[in-house]
Amino acid sequence: MGETRQTWRLPDAAGRCAAHRLVARLPVTLRGLLDNASGATAVEYGLIVACVTLAILGGMTYFAGNENAMYTHISNAIVGATH
Repeated sequence: MGETRQTWRLPDAAGRCAAHRLVARLPVTLRGLLDNASGATAVEYGLIVACVTLAILGGMTYFAGNENAMYTHISNAIVGATH
């Protein structure tokens, strides 16, 4: 058939061994991710967005309940005025 090539030896577009280069850089990349403090900032922003979302949903729920009561009151007033 043909020669069997190992996948970690397949070259990238420039002819270098891409997979081997990634494996060699993995410990450095993982160490950099663990030492990176910007992830904490992303978590804080996520918590802020979640709190704002909950506040908006709570306000909309309260407003929807009051709006329904208002339209019911208007409807009853119109029905009472026409009879």
